[in-house]
Amino acid sequence: MALLGEMRRRNIFKVSLAYAIVSWLVVQVADVLLPVFNAPQWIMQVLVLVLILIFPIAVLLAWAYELTPSGFKPTADVDRTQSITIRTGQKLNHIVVFLLALAVGYMLIDNYLIEDEIVVDPDFAYRQSVAVLPFVNRSESEENAAFFADGIHDELLTRLSQISDLRVISRTSVMEYRDTTMNLVDLGEELGVGSILEGAVQRTGDSVRINVQLIDARTDENIWADSFDRELNAENLFAIQSEISNAIAVELEASLSPAEQRRIEAVPTTNLPALEAYFIGRTRVSERTSASLPEAIDYFERAVTLDPQFAAGWAGLAEAWLELPNYVANADPQRVRREASSAAIRAVTLDPDSPDAQATLGWHLLVHNYDWDGAEASFREALQIDAVHGNALHWYSHLLSWQGKHSDAIAAAELAIEADPHSWLMKNNLVYMLIDARSWDDAFAMTDQLLEDQAYSALMANAWIGKLRARQSEDAVEMIFDWAEATDRDSEAAGELGELIIRAQGLGETVELSVDLIEQLALAAEVPELYAALGDAENTITALQSAHRTGIGFRSLLSMKINPSFDFVRDDPRFVALLEEIGLSD
Repeated sequence: MALLGEMRRRNIFKVSLAYAIVSWLVVQVADVLLPVFNAPQWIMQVLVLVLILIFPIAVLLAWAYELTPSGFKPTADVDRTQSITIRTGQKLNHIVVFLLALAVGYMLIDNYLIEDEIVVDPDFAYRQSVAVLPFVNRSESEENAAFFADGIHDELLTRLSQISDLRVISRTSVMEYRDTTMNLVDLGEELGVGSILEGAVQRTGDSVRINVQLIDARTDENIWADSFDRELNAENLFAIQSEISNAIAVELEASLSPAEQRRIEAVPTTNLPALEAYFIGRTRVSERTSASLPEAIDYFERAVTLDPQFAAGWAGLAEAWLELPNYVANADPQRVRREASSAAIRAVTLDPDSPDAQATLGWHLLVHNYDWDGAEASFREALQIDAVHGNALHWYSHLLSWQGKHSDAIAAAELAIEADPHSWLMKNNLVYMLIDARSWDDAFAMTDQLLEDQAYSALMANAWIGKLRARQSEDAVEMIFDWAEATDRDSEAAGELGELIIRAQGLGETVELSVDLIEQLALAAEVPELYAALGDAENTITALQSAHRTGIGFRSLLSMKINPSFDFVRDDPRFVALLEEIGLSD
């Protein structure tokens, strides 16, 4: 108590409060003035640090010295009968009140009286859009050299995408232009960007060279170029990518927040073999096939084994496990849930600022835990970091659609396409959103376009399901044949299934459904919808209950509320009970 009394007598608390208010005002003024002079971010950081360091010095001086009629003197030398600390304290009261009035006045003016007048160059946003073309691999003799070059490219894309002022075209769309001979002006117009980054990677022994050039897509003129020659290690690779990201931000007049600066300068791992395994895993998981996803899991597992603190490796591993049941018919649902959960939680724990980690955690929470609120929070967190993160938009649109928020779901799906205009996956996702919203004409028009413009992929099965949902069975049959052939499933059996579906729709003779045939052909996730397409209410309900019990078929289960396939069983008490159990009852 004596100490507190002495601190009050010496006006320590008042000095501290006055210092805090002055420091806050200084920071506010600096925040306004520094951008005017194009001051770098570190100046503000240094200013805040200096203000923090000076604070204890100010407190110590207030304790050690006292204001007297003849000036400042050490407190120990001042006669208590001659002390004027009371009068000094009264003056400090006035100063504090004045400073508080200034601070409150500033906040009122800033928040309520001043309307930000933004002068926008109509061409500015366009100039801040960039496509990073696949890097040329010049390391012909090196093992996995192509994966290495693609990995450098992907990592740079990831860093640039986290700069909110930049619009960066996603990987899927730019990969179509590998080794392109198209004029860059035409390419820029096709992708809707103002700038294009080209690069090449040459790995030789213990060294690496990365050449890059930023080109104005409207004039085909060079904006900036540089060459980086470094010793080959993980730290140098990330340092090069940070330098490139910063240079592009400067050239395209993109402002970086402290958080964005921190993210683009991050070093996710110092283990080069772990990074190389991660690069291959990213390529494999992006292919989305029954063969590539198990390979992706193997490479990601190698990455996190070599470096258990590698958050991106854990996020990639979670994504691979989460996607596995959509492409591999015999995937063990319990193991998928266990492995995906462990990897997703580990990723977000290691790096909560990673949009990949947040997105994969959100998808896991949704499809395995039916945690709608938790999943939405994770998706929003991912999009706060990277507003056009492909997976986050893709998965979030499903959540919104399954909740019946169709306009928001379609908007999210359209934004994903804007960021990745050539992605078959994102366009097909929009088809799903349109079907679930009962926008049949738009959905089928887009489906037909996709099937005309794109070579077959495993995602053809999704288009087929969409046709089934809308009872366009005749169209579905042809797709079933293609799907069966492309996925090494029995074509003859696929044809029989197609015929059964047509007949079950009243377009021909009704025949007995072969359960074995459905289970042989379909991914487990598709089984409830196949029964629904056949109008088999009992087996549809049973399949949905099985999906809930086993974790197989989560997509059919989560889409129950809005899926047109299930309209004919919507009043069944068992259906209503399932909706409640998964958190979708009204």
